[in-house]
Amino acid sequence: MHTGVKRLNRMCDEIISSRRAEQQTAAEGRVERRDLLDKLLHLNPEDLRGNLVTFLIAGSDTTAMTISWCLYYLSLNPHIQAKARAKVDALGHDLKTKADLNQLPYVECCILETLRLQPPGLLLLHECIADTSVEGHRIPCGTVVATLLHKAMVADSQGGTTFGPERWLTNDGVSIDQSLVRDHLAFGGGPRQCPGQNMALKEATIILALILRHFDEIKHNHSPSCVRGKATFTYGPENLELQMYQRFC
Repeated sequence: MHTGVKRLNRMCDEIISSRRAEQQTAAEGRVERRDLLDKLLHLNPEDLRGNLVTFLIAGSDTTAMTISWCLYYLSLNPHIQAKARAKVDALGHDLKTKADLNQLPYVECCILETLRLQPPGLLLLHECIADTSVEGHRIPCGTVVATLLHKAMVADSQGGTTFGPERWLTNDGVSIDQSLVRDHLAFGGGPRQCPGQNMALKEATIILALILRHFDEIKHNHSPSCVRGKATFTYGPENLELQMYQRFC
C-alpha cells in the first residue's frame, strides 16, 4: 500500500510539474485556462496533489472496477446478459448520441445494481454533530462514524445479494427511477455527494454497451468461487478471468 501511495504521489507531481512548465512556456504563463487542473494550479502543493489524486482514483479506477464487477455478474446471470445485449442490438449501431444512450436504461440499471452490490468505495465517514445513540449504543458528539457500504446496500430491504437490474426501473419498466439513483450510497450523499456521479454512470454504461455489442458469451475461465474482492485504493475483483468471443456487427 505504501509503495502504491508513493508511486501515485510521484505520478501526480510529474503531471503538475509538466503542466506548470507548459504554462510558463506559453507566453510566460499567460495562457487561457483549459481544464480543471489549470484552475487549481494556484493551490498550495499539498492541496493540489490531494485533488489530483482524487481525480485519478475517483475518475478512472472506480469506473474500471465497476465494469469488471458488472461483467462478473453478467457472466453469472446469462439471461440478464442476453437481455442487456438485446437492448444494445436493438439500436442497430454503436452508441453515437445522447439519444442512443437514453434508449438503454436497462444497461445502466446493470451498472447501478453492480454499484449496489460491489461499491468501489468501502466506507462513508461522517462526524456526529450531536450526542445520540443507535441501537442502544451511545455516540458522543464529534465521533467519526464509518458506514460499511458493502453491508448497508445488501440488506434485505435494499434487495439482498441477488443481482437484479430491474429493481432500478420505474413500475412501467421503461425508465430508471431517479429517486433510487439519488439515494444511491455508492456516491455518498448530501452536499458532499460525488460530483462526478452522472458522468461516471454514463461513462460506464457506454463502455458496457460497447462490450455487449462487440463481444458475445461472457463467461468464466475458472470457477466463479475463485473471485474475491480485494481492497486497495478501491474495492475490485481479484482472480477474475473472463472469456468472450468477438462479434462481427
